[in-house]
Amino acid sequence: MAENKNSTMSEVLKREKLRKEHKKEQVETERKAIEAAVAKMAPSATDEKPSIASAANSRRYLSSYEVAVIKTSKDLRYYFLLEEEYASKFKEIYQSNEETFKRYAIDGPKYLEYIRESYERYKKVHSLMPLEPMKPKYFKYVVDSIHELIHMLGQRFGS
Repeated sequence: MAENKNSTMSEVLKREKLRKEHKKEQVETERKAIEAAVAKMAPSATDEKPSIASAANSRRYLSSYEVAVIKTSKDLRYYFLLEEEYASKFKEIYQSNEETFKRYAIDGPKYLEYIRESYERYKKVHSLMPLEPMKPKYFKYVVDSIHELIHMLGQRFGS
């Protein structure tokens, strides 16, 4: 049987320090990813180093969907967004229904999470491999579930 081991104070402090360092690194990588996205959108004529503040002042801004895609780009659970064809179609669907999503408090991260859960559900029902690449048939299922979500929210809370 497993024994209950008491943690020493140094072990607890070490874990806390590592946790803080990990969180700091995560915030730094997110900031760099956002700056990189801003740099990609900004005109190349300026030699200034882009920052998040300059993105807020520019004509274009990052939508909550784009920020969510940047944050999930390194998350293995969202591997299907690496396929440009499907990622752009998901973005188009989000943009065309953005007002509806805002009305029901569905932002970019929630939308991507719903897409991921829908795709995982499809893979589980059809006994597919965990990292099965998305195909048009699977994509159609996910899109249909998104439209069903919008329809059900409209029925439930009124349109």
